[in-house]
Amino acid sequence: MRRSNRHHWHVTLFSVGGVLGTLLMTLGSPAAFSQADNTTPESTYHVEVLIFEGKGPKDEGIDGAMPPRSLTELTLEAKDDQVGRVLATRSGSALQLTGLRERLSKRGYVVLAHSGWTQTASQWRTRAGIPLSKVGIRIPGLEGAWVLERGTLLHFGMHLDYTDRRGQSYQLSELRRIRFNERNYYDNPGIGVIAVVSPGVRSK
Repeated sequence: MRRSNRHHWHVTLFSVGGVLGTLLMTLGSPAAFSQADNTTPESTYHVEVLIFEGKGPKDEGIDGAMPPRSLTELTLEAKDDQVGRVLATRSGSALQLTGLRERLSKRGYVVLAHSGWTQTASQWRTRAGIPLSKVGIRIPGLEGAWVLERGTLLHFGMHLDYTDRRGQSYQLSELRRIRFNERNYYDNPGIGVIAVVSPGVRSK
């Protein structure tokens, strides 16, 4: 019987328990983060994501953790001037999470995708997503979109639907305020995402 688990948890990087938390913290984090405030419409952003199968229930987080924001209003049909654009894909030495991907694989996690790209941001509250296929992610059973929105602050999130090899379905839908170069961890029991957003240059 196909079951659907649509409950997801929000955890910060430093509240991840068990092996995954150890892996993330052993790789270290930047000594200082540049807060993603005061961006402009011409700004570009480098986005990198790791998508992997979960191993079971994760911690729900710690007291005081920022609650997730649902992306139930996600759209792929917003006006062109409101939607972020993919400008280029990134690979090789431009990617920051290659070491983490290798460590996850050695620990038994099934890494579904590792992708990087450069884009502009959508306007705040448009909920305008970029389909996975536009950034080179084509995985059987995985559908959805990424959302990078700019207002006074910068927010990144996703709406993903994943059906694993056993036929069990999961949904990961979350939007969160982020800081540049900070590793952000999003998960539910069946699928997880680690994402990093760093500043690019102003597009002309």
